Amino acid sequence: MPASAIAQILLRLFALTWLIRSFSQIGSTIFLSDVSPLEAHYLIPSLIYFTAGIIFWFLAPIICRFLTNGIDQKVDLNGVTLHQLYATTFVGLGTYFILSSFANVFSWTHFFIVSKSPDYGFHQESAPSYYNLIESILTLLAGAALIGTARIWAKKLTRCEEESTQNPRSEASL
Repeated sequence: MPASAIAQILLRLFALTWLIRSFSQIGSTIFLSDVSPLEAHYLIPSLIYFTAGIIFWFLAPIICRFLTNGIDQKVDLNGVTLHQLYATTFVGLGTYFILSSFANVFSWTHFFIVSKSPDYGFHQESAPSYYNLIESILTLLAGAALIGTARIWAKKLTRCEEESTQNPRSEASL
């Protein structure tokens, strides 16, 4: 497998995170806020995420060919088992989740600790929003769970893959 193909997979995963975030933001803006449809300017950041995710998805092959121009060597995956590949993928994804949310968790935790002090005055607000803190904490915990359970998921997926190759469905049953 060429290095550009591996880079393309990673870039498309990154584009997919933008698409998922845009759906999450659009949904939360539409369903959780009391914004009228005439005030659609609240959706602009989410639509930019969505558009950038689609563009990045389709430009990933071109970007990868440009980045690996002249050094696009073949990566030898002989000897790597399917279980190892799945486990490595889950650990990599978990690490990405942890690294992408750790700074936010630390920053928001510090903010809420400082803002609860009597000198700051945040406690006087009627309903402080903990949404960003909770979102970052959940992402961090999901990453930790993926790392902690990577072998279990890899084993289950490997077992499912082996069962499907041993018992292939006939064309007539589909």
